[in-house]
Amino acid sequence: MIGVIDAKSGNLTSLEQTLRKSGLEVKRIKEPDFSGLDALVLPGQGRFGFVMGQLEAHGFLEPIQNWIRSGRKFVGICVGMQVLFSRSEEDPEATGLGIFPEDVLRLDGPKHPLMGWIPVHWNRSEEKRSMTQLFRDGSAYFVNSFAVRQSPYNLAQIDYGSGFVAAIGRENLFAFQFHPEKSGTWGRELLLRCLS
Repeated sequence: MIGVIDAKSGNLTSLEQTLRKSGLEVKRIKEPDFSGLDALVLPGQGRFGFVMGQLEAHGFLEPIQNWIRSGRKFVGICVGMQVLFSRSEEDPEATGLGIFPEDVLRLDGPKHPLMGWIPVHWNRSEEKRSMTQLFRDGSAYFVNSFAVRQSPYNLAQIDYGSGFVAAIGRENLFAFQFHPEKSGTWGRELLLRCLS
């Protein structure tokens, strides 16, 4: 059973449909009760500060942190990835979940937001191969003006201006700056590998 956290941000229906097409059972989570769940997904569109405000207002902060620290399966998407970090230039007064120490910075590429399809090539270095060997390269759909520039948990890097992290992974946690649920069959396969 996959829990999709409802932070009042993002197209939950499209994500839920994609997960169901992959043969997964899905439950929309509006309160921080994760009993009976095998994995959590945190989607997000819009502003870092808004998503953090919604998570805090509905009591999700500590339960999400505890879930991740326990090593259970978790996927963050777009702003749902960004809030795993400490802070964002988008909303400097907001504090993220702090799972990773880096800050989310404004992209310095040619246009904002970055919107469209970009090839994703996984990091196949010896250090990262154990996490990326089952993922195939493909094209992902991005919509973002902010991103993390570097992380030791970087699984895929996109060259756009100074470049940014497209995917991170650690143990059973995966997070994507792009939208796998809007990235066709390739994105659906990616979610299935992370959540099953």
